[in-house]
Amino acid sequence: MNSEKLSPRQLWVAVTTGGLSAGAAAAGRTDWRWLLLAAVLGTAMGWLLLWRVGHRPLHPVLKGLYCAWAVVLMADVMKRTADRIQQTAGNGENVSWLLVLLVIPLAWMGWGKAAAFFRAVEIFWLAALVTVAAIFLLGVPRVDWQWVLEPAGGWRNSLLAGVLTMSTGLFVLPILYKLEPDLNGDRRGLAWLGALGLISAALAAVTAGLLSPAVAAELDGPFFAAAGLLGDSARLEGLVSGLWLLPDLTLAGLLAHSWGIQRWSALAAAVALGLALFGVTDVLPKAVLPLGCLTLAILTAVFPKGRG
Repeated sequence: MNSEKLSPRQLWVAVTTGGLSAGAAAAGRTDWRWLLLAAVLGTAMGWLLLWRVGHRPLHPVLKGLYCAWAVVLMADVMKRTADRIQQTAGNGENVSWLLVLLVIPLAWMGWGKAAAFFRAVEIFWLAALVTVAAIFLLGVPRVDWQWVLEPAGGWRNSLLAGVLTMSTGLFVLPILYKLEPDLNGDRRGLAWLGALGLISAALAAVTAGLLSPAVAAELDGPFFAAAGLLGDSARLEGLVSGLWLLPDLTLAGLLAHSWGIQRWSALAAAVALGLALFGVTDVLPKAVLPLGCLTLAILTAVFPKGRG
């Protein structure tokens, strides 16, 4: 990566775009007010970790923990995405072949240069931005504001979902030291991270306003079901679900690149595929993923810095 030019903006755009994958999964099952609190706390934690780690390598033990948890999160993203595609297609077939299809572009991008992946993410970001803007423009006029104000999901589940979404920014830290130190870049990065939290909270509010919290809690993928209401057709639900592959792949790719470059990220994708095929994340309690990320953040704050 030393010979490749990566900018802080590319990394943080990947965080915001990839984080929308987790944000959409939480929408309809969480309370947007608690997500706002998670956005504030997550941005503050981001500032602390950037100050603590700086542009230095992580401690080797900590780097190993990041790599291990990254593949667990990747397996969860791929399984969730495959299940959504299967549901949208309306068939009950095994999702194994979908998981293999999802890992192919991840392995291909991991096999090549990291700079090419992050440049592609900047294109993904524009498509995701247009999709989110269209959802807000079509959805806000149809929102029932009484439903928006109703409590949803419980505070504990909502905060944990917010933690998982904001934890996308954690996986910039293993590769941030490859960039030249840039104080303004770090500040802009925190702005991108905060924007991710705000957008995720807004998606949760719009989903609740379109479906009602009671109905959303009974649905699989309530955010995409709410998107189907905007066009009065299930076709729009399928379209949004297809376009959301961009944030899904961005999140998985960012997690893979936390392993490093020169084929290491391709290996990470292969390991995550194995975990997903064996259904490892299906047997884990939902709270484990965000709590694992929170543990990583705490360890990052207390571990000594790496050398270099």
